[in-house]
Amino acid sequence: MLDLDYKVLKEIYHSPKSVKVSYIAKSLSIPHSTIGSCIKRLEEREYVLYDRYRLVMLSRKGENLAAELVRHARLLELLLYNELGLAPKDAHEESEKFNLLFSCKTINKICEKYSHPKECPCGEEISESLECFCKKLI
Repeated sequence: MLDLDYKVLKEIYHSPKSVKVSYIAKSLSIPHSTIGSCIKRLEEREYVLYDRYRLVMLSRKGENLAAELVRHARLLELLLYNELGLAPKDAHEESEKFNLLFSCKTINKICEKYSHPKECPCGEEISESLECFCKKLI
């Protein structure tokens, strides 16, 4: 999965039920055409539902993947905060940079290490994993 795909999935996940491509482009400060190409790629992988010139929304598969990726980032944030002493904001920013590099196995080890925490240092909820979607990213 590309970093841009992750950013777009996350943006849609944290937005209202469905959004315009232009909203995503503006929100991420990325050209509309680049976001359009990303949406097409995500649609081909069945992560989003999209009709050209209409709204974009996550499919069930996309919602599950986005939720798992957000869980990964929040657990990494917790690790950086606890083990390296980073401030919550810094831990959050750093966790977003390398979120896609860790397997579900490693993320689940972090979750176990901290006794399945319910929130990250920023106060955001850490959801439980429904299923590991990392294997399906390729």
